[in-house]
Amino acid sequence: MDLESELRKAMAEQVAGATASSSLVTDVKRRHRRRKARLHAAAGVAAASVAALALVPTYQSFRATPAGDTETTRPSNTVSALRLPERPPASGLPESPSPKGRSEAGASQKPEPRGSSAPGETPATPGAGGIVDALPKWITYLPDGLAAAGPCVVSGDGGADRTTATCTWRGADGWVEIALVKGGKLTGPQDLLRVTGIPRRTSVHGMPALTGDRADSARQISWLARHGVGVTVTASGPAKDRLMRIAEGVRP
Repeated sequence: MDLESELRKAMAEQVAGATASSSLVTDVKRRHRRRKARLHAAAGVAAASVAALALVPTYQSFRATPAGDTETTRPSNTVSALRLPERPPASGLPESPSPKGRSEAGASQKPEPRGSSAPGETPATPGAGGIVDALPKWITYLPDGLAAAGPCVVSGDGGADRTTATCTWRGADGWVEIALVKGGKLTGPQDLLRVTGIPRRTSVHGMPALTGDRADSARQISWLARHGVGVTVTASGPAKDRLMRIAEGVRP
């Protein structure tokens, strides 16, 4: 007897008493199907990954910038279509408007002459003809058609502990007078206003103010700009219709 026959005989004797379960074949087939399903799923994931990697170069090619449209290829002396040229900043208000007033924001600026004086300073000698060429810096608006009657006049009242700077402008149809009063005893606009009849209440820059008409047909408004500093604006003729606009332009 050869070796193969002896091995077959030994294997037969070994399993002679063993019995196979009736569901053995079914279990084997089920495990085989599960294994095939796992292998197919793994193969599908691998295929999807490969496809995604293959599409990356194509996607990058779609995003490529057209020739002649990059910042590097554009001539240096041209302006980018995505960046508009910067506009120059809007010109601010001039510190010293013209003596005829400034009704628009773009009025030309003139240097303040030596003939004008700031509040609290002794006025210098008037210029030619006694006309001051510029407004004080604390006055930003006057109607057109008015010219300064001279430098601002500073006067003091020792008894009332007040110092008043008065500036006057005159024209063919009327005049405007602005008085800046400094005094520690000022309590309200009633200390400044000089009108006939009962004054009306209003406000300037959010501060309480009083306004009314004088006996000479001029109109007046007074208010305290801050503690110890009061302002009175008086206008006659067409200018009194812009009294509030003139008052809003006073910024002591």
